[in-house]
Amino acid sequence: MITNQMLVDGIEDMVFVMRVEDDGERLFYQIINQTARESLLHKEVIGKELREVLDQVTAEHLYRHYRKAIDQRTTHDYEDVFFSPLGGECFAKTTLTPVVEGGKVTCVVGVTRDITEQKKLEKQRNISKQRLKVSRQRYKSLFEESTQPIIYINKLGKIIRMNKACRRFFSQIYQKNQERYFFDILKTTDQELMIQKFKETKQGKPQSLEVTIMSENHFEVKLQIEFIPMMVDREVEGVYLMLKDMTAELFAKDALMKSEERFRLIAENSSDLIQIIDRNGRFTYVSPSHERVLGFPMLEFSERSIDDLVADEHKELILDVLEQTHNENHAKKLEVKFRNASGKSQWFELKIEPVFTSDGLYHHTNIVARDIEERKKYEKELRRLAFRDPLTGLANRRLFDDRMQKVKAKAERDQIPFAVVMLDLDDFKSINDQFGHDAGDQVIIQISKRLLNTVREMDTVGRLGGDEFIILLPEIATKENLNRFIKRLEANLDKPFLVENQLLTLGVSFGAVLSDRKSINRPNSIIIEADRALYEAKRSGKNRSIIL
Repeated sequence: MITNQMLVDGIEDMVFVMRVEDDGERLFYQIINQTARESLLHKEVIGKELREVLDQVTAEHLYRHYRKAIDQRTTHDYEDVFFSPLGGECFAKTTLTPVVEGGKVTCVVGVTRDITEQKKLEKQRNISKQRLKVSRQRYKSLFEESTQPIIYINKLGKIIRMNKACRRFFSQIYQKNQERYFFDILKTTDQELMIQKFKETKQGKPQSLEVTIMSENHFEVKLQIEFIPMMVDREVEGVYLMLKDMTAELFAKDALMKSEERFRLIAENSSDLIQIIDRNGRFTYVSPSHERVLGFPMLEFSERSIDDLVADEHKELILDVLEQTHNENHAKKLEVKFRNASGKSQWFELKIEPVFTSDGLYHHTNIVARDIEERKKYEKELRRLAFRDPLTGLANRRLFDDRMQKVKAKAERDQIPFAVVMLDLDDFKSINDQFGHDAGDQVIIQISKRLLNTVREMDTVGRLGGDEFIILLPEIATKENLNRFIKRLEANLDKPFLVENQLLTLGVSFGAVLSDRKSINRPNSIIIEADRALYEAKRSGKNRSIIL
């Protein structure tokens, strides 16, 4: 015969059946299951009053909740937080259900379940959402607030967005502009060359071009255009155009050759740093913008040289370039850091041009330095995006291939094998279909974090796209080591995922390969083998691993 005790002992959650005294003020243990007995350290509690078993503070806390269920004669839920010596902060949810007989509550059934893992997943999900939001805001701010005009266009040349500096630049050139395609806006005699540069950029190759355009007021504008491809999963999705108005710089150069006084007038009103140095690198002239941009008093520059201004890591570089311009009588560009009055460094783009007399004798060197600190930050972010998966921050295929080449070289040199593991989720499409793509993205992010928490610091985790991931494991000596690693992965990924407030368990298939001489010498052979192992795992029943 199946007894009430046998029924409740089969429940994993803690179950308490508390008898309610006729006065409704006291509670007695009537039935508890095995899980509850373990939580009470196997005390003999049946028939005892609540206050006899628990300390006063805990007992009064529980009585408050039980009285709500008794007084209201309806189910009452509450959550508790407590600290476990083994697990740290823990959470539990209790549901109290009163049993009414003859118009009175005769007993209350309490069911307590551990919701610690669910709470941790909720907390991690909120943290991930906030970080993703901050990352997107930071990127948008970097793009929008950059002082350099920037446009993002798609592969057809249609303008997707432009920043404030770019909108301001075009408003100065064209009073009325309704065009949405970049090549319809910029009218230049070098139109075909500009389109050709754009086509080459769509092949993944950055390009640069200087053109002359005519404003609506019929004055020439000298424009430098940098074409930078935007790569996603090794495909060019669009092109960033970084514009630089060269008119003032070129005009300053011409003005210097015609009249030193006219040059000074331009220099004193320029936000660029304009310098004249002698053969020894000492300043003979600096524009007033130096004090505003770098913070040094103008009088100090009379005792300084270009070497004093440049950051230590670039001193040798600029001295070499200055020597080259003297010897070759040829202008050069380079990017260096200048130190400011506060001791910090700022990036500048320098155009260095030597000036010689009609007799061919060296006279002085002109330097025009433009602040590119914001551009450097933007380029750094673009480089990060070029090598990282935008959703998870994991390595993309380009970065993974680069790491693979280095690991292969080390494995061949040191004779220590490495391994590649490929994995993807089983039936991931059903999550997108049932909960939507945003929920699917959250699962992918959770998967990525679990993978990163499992691997070593030297390992590389990459996302190939969709729900497919790849892991590079240097210095894995044996298949036994590889098998132990996959077991750890399976254990981490076997835990439930929180999807739209529901805990789901997802199947994951693995394919893994340990390197040998053939996989080192033949391009991508180990990845092809790992992909084959993954295919075999999925074909033979899914949610399993195969090691070749």
